[in-house]
Amino acid sequence: MRQVVELLSSLVAQNPDQQIGTIVKSSILQRSVSIITHQAAQPLVKPAFKALECFLGKRTISTQELIDAYGQSKAAASPSTTEATELDSRWDFLFAEAFEWMALADISPAAGKFLVTVFRELRSNSDGVPSKNLTVSWQRWIREGLRKQPEALENVKNYLFPPLFKLDRPGSLSFLEDLNRQSSVWDLKNQEFDAQSLLQLAAIEVGKKCGLIEEPSEYMALPGYFPANDLEARYNFGKR
Repeated sequence: MRQVVELLSSLVAQNPDQQIGTIVKSSILQRSVSIITHQAAQPLVKPAFKALECFLGKRTISTQELIDAYGQSKAAASPSTTEATELDSRWDFLFAEAFEWMALADISPAAGKFLVTVFRELRSNSDGVPSKNLTVSWQRWIREGLRKQPEALENVKNYLFPPLFKLDRPGSLSFLEDLNRQSSVWDLKNQEFDAQSLLQLAAIEVGKKCGLIEEPSEYMALPGYFPANDLEARYNFGKR
């Protein structure tokens, strides 16, 4: 399927008749978006994620075209709604709907790859936008996703953070450093965590495996390394 989608992506981009290429691209985009946002056939959700991820990665479609298609899809489904009118709101709603699939074991690898590709494309196309704003958005999208779908935590650690951290080291360091400065709520008595705590713990665990986080006693003074805070220690203590 991957080879077919890549071939289709090339044919769309290189089609001598630009109008036909645009029509085909728009059709695939609208169909795929409608599937991942629960408006069309659900058994096709994995191919839909893979098609969108490939088209984004090949730059056949842009993030702007993706979010425009999402806005049109929501407007068609609910003509009276005003939820997806602002750009930031549209991204919030799109990520919320896409993140729901992270809770399913068979869909989460494709959904995670799609989300990472969108993160990468947003960062590479953010001319004039401070990277801090994007890292804050990443945190908000993932935190809100975990708040609504806490059962997706393991899939986030396996299929979202590893490719994200390996793909963009500078952006990931900025993400982790900003995340470490955020407060969280941790109830020792009930051993409960809020979504921010889950996000921090998952990021710390995967960040260590990817070499982005080292123990502060050894690497605190080295540039480019992000020291883990005491949240993980408290979490391990609570488990005991």
